[in-house]
Amino acid sequence: MKPLLLCALLISLFANTFAQNKSEVSYSKDLYPIIKSKCMKCHEKDDENPNSFAMDNYAFLRSSGKTKDMIIPGDGANSYLVIKLLPKPPKGAQMPIFAKKKLPDDEVDLFKRWIDQGAKEN
Repeated sequence: MKPLLLCALLISLFANTFAQNKSEVSYSKDLYPIIKSKCMKCHEKDDENPNSFAMDNYAFLRSSGKTKDMIIPGDGANSYLVIKLLPKPPKGAQMPIFAKKKLPDDEVDLFKRWIDQGAKEN
C-alpha cells in the first residue's frame, strides 16, 4: 500500500473514532434511561435521601441536593455527581449505593461528557 494512502486511511479512522467519542450527549435519550433504571429508586423527589438530590426530571437534577457543586456545567471532572459515580468518592459510598454492580465506565463517561458539554436539557 502506498504510504500516502495508508496515512489517509489512518487519519480517517482516527477522525471517525474521535467524532464518535465527542458526539453530543442527550439528556433525554442517553442519560434519563440510565437515571430511570439505576438512580430513581433512591433519588425521587418524594423519597428521603440524605443529600435531598432528586433526579425525577431535568429541573430537579439541576436544582436539588445539598451539594452546591453537584453539576458544574462545562466541568464534569469536578462535578459531585460524577465524583459520586466513581470508586472511593471523598464522602460516603460510590453510587448507586445499593446496586450489586456499579455503573459501567461508559455510562459514567456519558454523565461526565454531558456535563462537559454544558449539562443541557436536550
